[in-house]
Amino acid sequence: MLNLLEQRIPRAELRDILATRNPQLVPRCDSPEWEPARRNPAVRKWKAAIDARVDRERGEPLPPLPDELYAVFYRTGERRPFESVYFERRRRLGRIAASAALADPGRRESLLPVLIERIEETMAEESWTFPAHAWTEPTGKDPYKIDLFAAETANVLGELVNVFGWLLPQALRDRIRARLHDQMFVNYLHPRSEITWKHLPMNWNAVCHQGVLGAALALEEDHDLVAEMLESAAECLPKFLAGFGEDGSTSEGPGYWSYGYGRFAELNCQLETATGGRLSFFGANEKVRRIAEFAPAMVLSNGYMVNFSDGMQRERLGPALLAYLGARLDLPGVTAESAWGFRHEAETPINLDSQRCDFFHFNRLCLRCPGDVASEREPRRGDHYFPDYGAIICRSPEDNAWEFAAKGGHNAEHHNHNDCGSFIFHVGHTPVVVEIGSPEYVGSYFSSDETRYTFLAARSLGHSVPLVRGCEQAAGAEFAARVLRCQLAGARVEFSMDLTRCYPAEAGCRKLVRSFSLERDSGRLEIRDEYELDAPGEIESILICSTPVLPGAEGVLIPCGDRQVQVTSERHTVFREVDLCDYRNRDGKDDRVYRIRFGTDSARSRGSLRLVLQPR
Repeated sequence: MLNLLEQRIPRAELRDILATRNPQLVPRCDSPEWEPARRNPAVRKWKAAIDARVDRERGEPLPPLPDELYAVFYRTGERRPFESVYFERRRRLGRIAASAALADPGRRESLLPVLIERIEETMAEESWTFPAHAWTEPTGKDPYKIDLFAAETANVLGELVNVFGWLLPQALRDRIRARLHDQMFVNYLHPRSEITWKHLPMNWNAVCHQGVLGAALALEEDHDLVAEMLESAAECLPKFLAGFGEDGSTSEGPGYWSYGYGRFAELNCQLETATGGRLSFFGANEKVRRIAEFAPAMVLSNGYMVNFSDGMQRERLGPALLAYLGARLDLPGVTAESAWGFRHEAETPINLDSQRCDFFHFNRLCLRCPGDVASEREPRRGDHYFPDYGAIICRSPEDNAWEFAAKGGHNAEHHNHNDCGSFIFHVGHTPVVVEIGSPEYVGSYFSSDETRYTFLAARSLGHSVPLVRGCEQAAGAEFAARVLRCQLAGARVEFSMDLTRCYPAEAGCRKLVRSFSLERDSGRLEIRDEYELDAPGEIESILICSTPVLPGAEGVLIPCGDRQVQVTSERHTVFREVDLCDYRNRDGKDDRVYRIRFGTDSARSRGSLRLVLQPR
């Protein structure tokens, strides 16, 4: 096995390997490889739901993408009008393809005209690029701009030809190959529209490479062209891996880990499948293994996730991806997380309206699902410290009675929020102190720091961090925390960090050290902020909660299911008020959090704030 990221392979050798490659990256629908899926009880349940939806909508055309929708983002900065229609088109294409792949020959034949029509409608789209990614074009269109979703579309078309090729009209297959050859493969090497993602240490690099190269491995017959593409990818993908710490962590969080590293893993699967294991992007790289273990470490109970930065609070890692990683990298803990995920998918009605429920998702979910998941149990997840990320995750020794995560980091992270020192605290599988995570994505959220940090989700006032003389943390890599102590062993968790450099000069902050102390048995959490200012001033300690706060005899009470957490303050720390903070969440819906404010009892130049959170 030759690892393309670790050794340079002569192009002639690459070309010879590619000349004998297997382009069947996903099995043909009449292959015996689909039979276990058709017999699988979980897949049969999903199939019934997919078939019912397909039968309801098979007579309808895809929702249209007129020129007016492409142009909305340029005019208004609103992404949702176009993207909601785009994703529904890809979901409908995925549903009809999944239904046909899992069908008996008779039903497949009846569905084939609809499948062909859906592919034709996708091919009729003038531009597969999101208008938000072709932001300089008044039309919102750029057929030669390779973005995340143009690359995804290319890959899906390649997989559809893999699965149904001989059933599709030759003219349609020829058009798919010709368009991808021109707009994706040749354009990848000799771009007609600027490509910046090749050199980025984040998800775009991996996702776009997977889409373009995955399609090329499946469809492109010019072996020299594919060899040159692999050479280019071998130079660029190490930059993606460099975006992860040596401990495997990424400040993009587990959601974007699923997207970026997940697509990198799927590209490796495609490359190893195509070349019979002769070429690889994984090889035996130990950092690749450590990265694979990062997101499973961030999983919380009851479907929650550690969601610093632009993460989603309720999110589950894809079990099909975890199944591949666990098997390929021999990671039993990842395999156990996969099995638990498949059980959840089997016992929960399939959400056919989930944004990414497309054919890429369906075929991997069905083909990788184990035959029996009913007896799987939720894994016992351990404690973790990621020094390169400056984050910890720890849990109660018994049944996740409490879960805690906190981060240091800096304020120029991927999908950055100004959140050094923020934390998450769950009690009884229920959020108590939360992260908002990702707000609705609109143009102004990405256009500049001046507009991004007006969003509650990204600014310090939307996080459980100190406020110094009314000053929030500032954006930039120089505004960074430094971890001072991390102790996970024993009866008490101790985690402290220096936040002095996280604040702008006008805060007059000479010293600010935040310390967390957590008793494992009781779940009692103490937060101490020790400060020194250049002149007397006031410090506040903020808690962000998703439920209304109740008054208590000695402080405030935060409800969490059938329990409560009492928040009390120590000497010189007083409760001030609760702010109701409204925002628009990632789904574009109105949402609210509650900002609990504690502060110093008077202006001082030095002192400390102390809060205690006690589960009841």
